[in-house]
Amino acid sequence: MTNYNPIDVINKEIGSEECRRLLAKVDKMREILRQEKFSLPQIVVVGEQSVGKSSILEAISGIELPRAQGMCTRCPLELRLKKTPANHNEYATIQCKDVAESILTDLSQISAAVIECTNRLTGDLSSVSSSPIFLTVYKQDIQDDLTLIDLPGIVRAQEHGQASTTTYQDIIKLIHQCVASPMTIVLHVIPSCIDFTTSESIRICQQYDPR
Repeated sequence: MTNYNPIDVINKEIGSEECRRLLAKVDKMREILRQEKFSLPQIVVVGEQSVGKSSILEAISGIELPRAQGMCTRCPLELRLKKTPANHNEYATIQCKDVAESILTDLSQISAAVIECTNRLTGDLSSVSSSPIFLTVYKQDIQDDLTLIDLPGIVRAQEHGQASTTTYQDIIKLIHQCVASPMTIVLHVIPSCIDFTTSESIRICQQYDPR
C-alpha cells in the first residue's frame, strides 16, 4: 500500500509548470492592476522597524538585500522568486515607477539596485512611497516559485530626525491598504523576546481578520 502524504502532493502541484505559469500571470496582473480596486492573492511581510524582515527574506531567497540601522525599507518591495533549470544562467530583473527594467547578471548587484530604486521613489532617507519596486530573481536553488511583498517597518519613535509623524502615518496607511484584502496572507516578523500581543502590525491585521 502506497503511503499518501498530502504535503508531497501540494508541493508537487506548486512546482508544476502549469502552476508556475499561473503564478507568473498573477504577478503580471498585480503589476498592471495595482492602482485598481482589484484584489489578487499575495503574501505580505510586515513588522516593526529593524526586527529582521530583510534577514528573513534573505534566508528564503538566498540573495543579499539592503540592510541598515534605522529605516531601510522605504517602499514596497515585490520579490518574485523563479526557479531556473540547472543549465541556465542565474540573473535578476528590477523595475520601478518611471524607470525601465534593468537586467542584473551579477546577483551581488541586487542590493545596490534596490537602494537606487528606493532613492528614486522616496527622494530622501526619511520619506516612504507606496510605489513598489518589482524585483524578479531567477535562481537554480529556489525550491518553488514564490512572490513576497515586503513593506516598510513600523517606526516606533522619531530617532535622529529619521522619521516624522507623517512618515509613521504613511507606513500605517500602506499596511492597511495591503492587508485589508481577504486575498492577503500576512507574514508577521516579530522578535521572540517581546509579547506578540503588543505588536502593532498584528493589531492592524486583527481589524480585518479577528481570528
